[in-house]
Amino acid sequence: MAENQAVSAGNLLVYERLGARPSADLALEEVLIALAAGGRPSLLMTSWPGPVVVLGYGQPAEDVDLELCRARGIPVLRRITGGTGVVHSRDLGVALALPADHPWAAGVIGLYSRFLDVLGPTLAAVGAAVERLERPRRATRVRSPICFEDQLADTLAVNGKKAVGCAQARRRRAVLVHAAVLLGLDATLYAEVFRVPTSRVLAALSPAAAVPPEVLASELAVRFAAALELEVQRADSPEIPAPLLDRYAELRWAPVPESIR
Repeated sequence: MAENQAVSAGNLLVYERLGARPSADLALEEVLIALAAGGRPSLLMTSWPGPVVVLGYGQPAEDVDLELCRARGIPVLRRITGGTGVVHSRDLGVALALPADHPWAAGVIGLYSRFLDVLGPTLAAVGAAVERLERPRRATRVRSPICFEDQLADTLAVNGKKAVGCAQARRRRAVLVHAAVLLGLDATLYAEVFRVPTSRVLAALSPAAAVPPEVLASELAVRFAAALELEVQRADSPEIPAPLLDRYAELRWAPVPESIR
């Protein structure tokens, strides 16, 4: 471990997992928080061909039409962070793990701001007309089961519609902030999964940009490293402990074949 830390000193460890198993990617975020607690910052980018429903840490599974997901073989999983549900399908997940004493990690809103200060201009560079909302609002008085309907401090929008949603996990010695960047939108599927009208989804959500996930991932690696004053160090994914993999692959709500978890 000491040797690995010496090799990565001054570097941002970058993991690109485009097309890997969703449950393993969710488990990997926990591993990266542990590495960050030891002083190793990292950036993880994921994309699943998909659809995969991912709930917030404490979100009720009943927010989702579980019978529909079972019938269609759509996994229903949980992530390490709070918030509400996302239907991932060919979008891009971006997760940044930092030691808790890093300047970016000071405060929930501050971390969102520094994170979006990189993510927003990067999206603009690949043709996205995203904007930070000066007065974030919620689309409903009662919190929506759909992450992209709520507009808070973690929001990037296109024409007033949410295109990027973020969430955080904060530990005593490390923090992780991640984003789901919409690169397409199946409004009908969103509506069916969360049992809402399609018109409601179309009124609230918008793709950020029509670019391949790998193009955006490559640009983000360079820009995050520069913003953090680190060098990019592309790395193979660290080993994920078997109990952690099993926990994140537990599909007690919507069992599906192992090959698409």
